[in-house]
Amino acid sequence: MAAKSIVVQTPASTSNCGPGFDSLGIALKLYNYVRVEMTESEGVTYLGEETMSEASMRMVAEAADLFFSETGRVRHGVGFDIWGQIPIARGLGSSSTLRAGIVEGLNALNGNSLDKEDLAALVCQLDHSPDNTCPLVHGGFCVARTDPDSGAHIYTLKHAVSDSIRFVVVSPETRVLTGDARKVLPEKISFEDAVKSINSAATVVSIFASQQYDLLGHAITDYIHQPYRGVLNPFLSEVIGAGQDAGAYTGWLSGSGSSILCVAPAEDALEVANRMTGVLTAAGVQSQFFVLEADNNGVQIVSDSDSSVE
Repeated sequence: MAAKSIVVQTPASTSNCGPGFDSLGIALKLYNYVRVEMTESEGVTYLGEETMSEASMRMVAEAADLFFSETGRVRHGVGFDIWGQIPIARGLGSSSTLRAGIVEGLNALNGNSLDKEDLAALVCQLDHSPDNTCPLVHGGFCVARTDPDSGAHIYTLKHAVSDSIRFVVVSPETRVLTGDARKVLPEKISFEDAVKSINSAATVVSIFASQQYDLLGHAITDYIHQPYRGVLNPFLSEVIGAGQDAGAYTGWLSGSGSSILCVAPAEDALEVANRMTGVLTAAGVQSQFFVLEADNNGVQIVSDSDSSVE
């Protein structure tokens, strides 16, 4: 008999990686879990104990509708719950984890007709964030290739990330919504700024492909989004600078913020975290930090009986 309930493990992701706007992302070992069930009632039902927002309910309904319309599977009621460690609206792909978890859960419940590239393409239609979706689905460092006219996902290029480095993430208490962060971006940038950012993005890709992480110190120079999003993410340069002073290779604004990330050798990661959070503490800003490895596996089905997901 086919399974009636499934739990999906979905990793966090850091997107843009500085100059790789809407194109580059890395999956991180920080997780949400999405339970998806077949139900007898029609539509979408929230199965958790806490209140679920209307926006999240719409996300789930849209994900379910797209799954059934794209795959041609017979529609059924969908029950869901989500829990985990990824803070909401902090630039770590929390909304993408919900969408991907629903689609992958439905895929598992309905015969696994979608492979990972199909899954990434479908979720990209929902959240329009290929730099979050592709690493979340595939794991590792990902380059998301999209159609230049329609923006549709075409394919993903993945590179595994070594466990010799850590991603130190500091998340201020302030939430930054992606829609608000896009509003502060200019309609046009100069040719000079475009060239400088292209050079930096190409360098970042080559570094992660070759795992020459010590070269990252001179690689992150973004002129596309970080200079403009500083208004929503105060102390961005100061936090990154403190991390670099403590041994980090480089840093960037994770997604649209408010999380700030530094890449560091494993042995320096804790001191990097302390220095980064120290800047915010001195400014009276509360925050939490995570010292993370990259997740090279991406979205996975996990057992209900696994105590790590309860």
